[in-house]
This record gives sequence, structure tokens and C-alpha cells, in this order.
Amino acid sequence: MQDRIVGYRAALGRSGALALCVALCVGGLSGSASAESKYVTFAIKDAVQTTGGSINDNGYIAGWTRDASLRNHGLLRAPDGTITIFNVSGATDTFGSSINSKNVITGIWFAYYEHGYVRTADGTITPFDPPGATMTEPVCINDKGVIVGTWAEQSGGFQGFLRSAHGKFTSFDVQGATDTMPQFINNQGVVTGYAQYGSQSNTKGFVRAADGTITTFDAPGSTRTQPQGINNLGVITGTYVDAKGVFHGFVRAADGTITTFDPQGSKGTQAYVVNDNGLITGGYLDGKGLDYIGFVRAPDGKITIFDPHQSGWVLELGINNHGAITGSYGKGYEQGVQYGFLLSTN
Repeated sequence: MQDRIVGYRAALGRSGALALCVALCVGGLSGSASAESKYVTFAIKDAVQTTGGSINDNGYIAGWTRDASLRNHGLLRAPDGTITIFNVSGATDTFGSSINSKNVITGIWFAYYEHGYVRTADGTITPFDPPGATMTEPVCINDKGVIVGTWAEQSGGFQGFLRSAHGKFTSFDVQGATDTMPQFINNQGVVTGYAQYGSQSNTKGFVRAADGTITTFDAPGSTRTQPQGINNLGVITGTYVDAKGVFHGFVRAADGTITTFDPQGSKGTQAYVVNDNGLITGGYLDGKGLDYIGFVRAPDGKITIFDPHQSGWVLELGINNHGAITGSYGKGYEQGVQYGFLLSTN
């Protein structure tokens, strides 16, 4: 399995890197993100992990929670704080990864292999797999109800897929790649992600236009380029690895110009999502290489950091149009209880 879905992997006790692609997140953020009073913590009673995976413009959060028996359940948090737990019938684990403006959620459920599902606003859940798939990993749903993700046959490599709101599947591959790993879809149907050429240490970024045309690219000095998000203006953000194995953030403008960045003192930077105002959210390892701290990067390059209650580990996954950020925090990603958080910046 691939390292882009670390949230699921870590929840199941598997290995991975630090990034997870999540829902379509658009909007702006202004002001400082450092005031402790602006954090709202949420968790399920007796849960060992609660994660806010994404937040839409209505303030609804999709995510997941892990109970004391180490089973994972989908989560929907309403703006008033009400939390609804849901599961796909027959699943050993259910994760909510992406929510659109109509409160439709997609994510992964497990029954030996990964499968996809879509949950409508009234709670109806429809499981799905592309024809012939033995493994399905949806990663993002846009406001038109189009879902993007990865699928594979038992004996084959990973391919990208699109699932229309009516359930029609379209598969696609980056030419010459052994694995195609889409990460995000915007409202225009443009997809970004990365392609692997034989191993995880040899990857290129790609952007797939709505007409199916695919363009690959590399960040400057990269040995491994992995886009994570794209906004409705065609701006892409993500992470690349340099020749020394260090992670850095990048932003690719719609004209193809790439700018790299790191918060001051970072020993490893990962960028997750870019919104329509060009605001990027991500996380980085501090100078000691011990704490993972959240950040927001403005279009002018200014970076604001945040760390709920000096937690030591922040994984922020989504930002909405009103400047609200959601994610999880704890003392360590696989150590102790982890909590969901909502950070308001207004």
C-alpha cells in the first residue's frame, strides 16, 4: 500500500509517511493561528483517536474515530458540535476522508481489502468498487459529487479512477508509470496526484485536465514529487524529497511555475491542501525533529504556525471558506490518545 494514506495506516497500526489527501477545501484564512482560546477539541468518549479529516463551508467535519477495541468508525461532526458515528455494513473499519458542500462523504471501508463508499446527507451509504477491483481507495469528492481515487486488481498495479455522481467509473493511468496515485479533484474536474515508476523513491507529479490530458512535472531538485491538493484556479501544492532525503513543500501556479518553501527551522515539510485564495496548510518537523507542528502559508509566502495546546504532534487536514481548520493532535502520532480539533481564525 502507498504512504499517502498514513491516517488510515497509522490507525490500523501500519507504516507510512506524513501526508493524507482529504476533501475539497476552499476559502481563506486571516490573522494569527496561535491563540489557544480559539481551539475547540472534540472526541468520542473512551476513544483512543478522533480525527477531523475535512471541513466544508457549512462547518460540517468528516473524519473517523478509533475505539478501545482498535476498530475505526466514520465520523460526522455538525457545526453545533453534534457527532454522528457511522459504519459501512459488514466493515471491520470505516474512515471518513472527504466531505463536499452538500455534506456528501466518501472514504474507505475495510473487509480484508479496502473498498470505497459514498454517504449522502440523509445517511444513506452506498459501497462501491470499480469493475474488477480487489482494492479501492477513494480520496476526494468535489461539489459535483465526482469522486477520485485509486484502485487495483490483485495482480496489477495501481490505477486512478473517477466515479461520477451517478456511479459511472472512468479509469486512467499516467503513461509509462507502474502506479498512478491521484490525490485531489477540484470542481472543474481537474485531478492532481503522482505517478510511480517502479518504486516510491521515483515519483513525478501529474495534473489531469477535465478532457483527460495528463501532464507530468517535478519540483526543482526533486527525487520524489508528490502533489496533494489543487484549487479551483489550478494551483497545486504538495511535497517533494531532495537528494538528501529531506521533505519540502511546493506550490505550482496554474502556468506551471513552481515555488518551494519550508517553515523556519523545519527538518521536514509536508503541504496538504491549497484553497482558492492560495492559502496552503500543512505540517513540519521542528528543529529537534521531535514535534510535528501545523502551519498555514499565505500567497505572499508568510507562514503562520499553530500547535493546539503545545501537543507535540499536529496533523491538520482541512480548511474551509471561513478560515476554519480541522485535524487531530496528540503527544505522538502513534502514542497515547489523539483528539480532533477545530481552529477558528475569525
